[in-house]
Amino acid sequence: MKLTWLEGLFYDARFALRGLRRDLGFTLAAVAMLTLAIGLNVTVFAIVDAMLFRGFPYVKENNRLLYLRNRYPSGLEGIPYPDFEDWRAQARAFTGMAFVTGRSITLRDSDGRSMDTQSWTVGANTFGLLGVAPFLGRDFTPADERPGAAPVAILTYSFWNTRFGKRADIVGSTVQINGEPATIVGVMPERFEFPLPTDLWTPVVPAPQMRQRGPGAPQAFMVVARLRDGVRVREAYTELETINRRLEQAYPATDRGLVPTLATHAMLNSGEDAPVIWGSLWVAAWFVLLIACANLANLTLVRTLGRWRDFSTRIALGAGLGRMALQILLESLTLVAVAGTLGWWVANGSMRVWRAITASRFQVLDYTVDSRTLAYLVAVSIIAAVVCSLAPLARLLQLRVSGALNNDARGVTQSLRSKRLAAGLVVGQMALAIVLLSGAGILMRSFVRIVSAGTGVRDPEHILVGSTRLPSDAYPSAAARLAYFNRLDKQLRSIPGIEEASVATNIPVYGINPRTFEIEGRPRPLLDAERVQFLKAGPDYFRVLGASAVSGRDFDDRDRASALPVAIVNQSFASTFWPGEEPLGKRLRSLDPNLPTEWRTVIGVVPNIMQGDALRQRFKPLVYVPFEQEPAPRRAVFLVRTAVPPRQVAQAVRAEVRRLDPNVSLEDFDTLKARFAFDRDYMDAQHSELKKHAAVAPIFAVIALLLAAIGLYAVIAHSVSQRTREIGVRIAIGAAGRDIRRLILREAMAPVGAGLLLGLVASLGVNRTLQSQLVGVSPYDPATLIAAPVVLVTVALLGCQTPARRAMGIDPAVALRHQG
Repeated sequence: MKLTWLEGLFYDARFALRGLRRDLGFTLAAVAMLTLAIGLNVTVFAIVDAMLFRGFPYVKENNRLLYLRNRYPSGLEGIPYPDFEDWRAQARAFTGMAFVTGRSITLRDSDGRSMDTQSWTVGANTFGLLGVAPFLGRDFTPADERPGAAPVAILTYSFWNTRFGKRADIVGSTVQINGEPATIVGVMPERFEFPLPTDLWTPVVPAPQMRQRGPGAPQAFMVVARLRDGVRVREAYTELETINRRLEQAYPATDRGLVPTLATHAMLNSGEDAPVIWGSLWVAAWFVLLIACANLANLTLVRTLGRWRDFSTRIALGAGLGRMALQILLESLTLVAVAGTLGWWVANGSMRVWRAITASRFQVLDYTVDSRTLAYLVAVSIIAAVVCSLAPLARLLQLRVSGALNNDARGVTQSLRSKRLAAGLVVGQMALAIVLLSGAGILMRSFVRIVSAGTGVRDPEHILVGSTRLPSDAYPSAAARLAYFNRLDKQLRSIPGIEEASVATNIPVYGINPRTFEIEGRPRPLLDAERVQFLKAGPDYFRVLGASAVSGRDFDDRDRASALPVAIVNQSFASTFWPGEEPLGKRLRSLDPNLPTEWRTVIGVVPNIMQGDALRQRFKPLVYVPFEQEPAPRRAVFLVRTAVPPRQVAQAVRAEVRRLDPNVSLEDFDTLKARFAFDRDYMDAQHSELKKHAAVAPIFAVIALLLAAIGLYAVIAHSVSQRTREIGVRIAIGAAGRDIRRLILREAMAPVGAGLLLGLVASLGVNRTLQSQLVGVSPYDPATLIAAPVVLVTVALLGCQTPARRAMGIDPAVALRHQG
């Protein structure tokens, strides 16, 4: 007796399966819609989880970690080691702090192989603070930080694998770092990298130059700190601000106006509005799921009405409404269970694709799809099953046995209330679709505003650029590096099809570290005063870019290292610092403490070329200096303008670089137009993920639009089938085809219009939350708010054509005989 309910449940489950198998078209359509919607929702959850909550792989309690810097009045961010020590000694809001900075090193292993790589220099307590222990060997200890301590290093798992072939005896082996022997003491777990992708870590050993304060001192990349339990971020910020005021009183010359900045892992990757940015993507995925559920609810409602007589008969024979409701719910659960299983497969595949196409050299994320993701899928599936069942359950509760068996028409024809419920679901779908369409529209327009902005470069599709990196051991001096770049410039010019060639420290659009500068005859600024970019460029640089000098001349062979120091400024610099004056002949100099501060005479003014503005909305003041008049870097870019399609000479250029020195690496080799494409690694954090959102949002919008159109089609098609007799009568008494079409379209477009209005009103609020992602576009962009309804109405009209044609083709005699 106790198992009677279980037997009944099994019976209802078998009955539900038989019903779904019998109505195969409905079953396949429902599973397809739900699979797409659930798979998409779970994929977005996994992405949002990685971006907002997971943080670095393996790290314990990521939500309690903060990444700290100081902002100087000039905008420079960082923190010198002495200021970090003061923070660590005085702050009580944290259980610990660790200093993190980076450096380029030359590593030589026991086989004599040499390579240049990036190393992160971290406090000995860093990995302990993160809660991550080495996979092999030991962690750093305080003794490793003491001046004079034997140099040690810890490898990443991937570097241990690729460079050392997973040698079991790697711990204790010796390598050379910048010419000094260092002992490998550990290997970190697989997938762990911090704070950016790297090869190895070394401990901080405070050197004399690290004891400086102020913006000119060596700065930390960041400080990582763990909040004490019960301490809020705002309290920690207030405490650091108080410490900074003490530092300002103690060191007014270097620590004036310092403002602490506190960031979570999400804010490091996506800026301060990370929760809003990624939360909006998650909301969009829920909108798509709700549209799918509303669609399925409408289909289920239609199917329920088609089984009205069956339900009435069962109730008349003693079955309760609860039993009927359970059957509907079991059918929804069955559909959702199948769709959820397929959705899990879709989510896993989608995450693999997402991980591959969004990989970044400046981002460490944990995209693991684990039990937490599975639990979310189960929860979403249950919610979807319940939502899909609400409409048919509501209609079932209205069922009355009286008259149901005696009047077949009531058993198969929708009541006014049922029609309103179906129309209401269509209204909801259309409203959600218009919200997604308008949001996708403004994101795409914002993205286009960036990538289509003017750069000041003529025909960038005819300019080939490449980044060359010289190995330190082969080119130890600036003179040796300069000799290589001079040889490269000469050889590139000799290749047939190349008109001009030059070299620079970076290509247009991309940024260069700004410097404080001084103009002759004006008060000398402080080191934290306004900064501008100084770009080193070779002869004919402006001819390559197609930007002839407005006044004065370009750099040429006269501007050698031994010649008079000169500079060229852009029009923005001239109008900002010498408004209404003639810049030629004036003098300025850099105040960078690491470079000579000789006065430079301005010999030319050139048109504005985009540099250092990630959003490409403003031409910043810029100073160009001859490539030979400052120490040659290990990394520089070459630019060549071609008289033929670039692909015809690209192989020859690549071969020439290899022929000059096969050990010189060639990176990012492409046309300048291709390099002008959106690159998240060189954007500011706030807009770094805009390309992803601008690509994903239209997919959401298209899926939502198609689902809404399918839902509208299903409702109208069912209405036509239910009104066959009425339409037949109308045709019999003289209604023309256009009258029938107008009748069907009026019925269809009423909920579309209502949904459109609701969606537009909702869009005004939703688009406002995307403000931080918009560049040159208003959240209330008229073009988008006009285009989205036009697209929606067009798709809705197309979705109504088949039911309308079917209605127009009804034969009155057949319809009346069939219904009679």
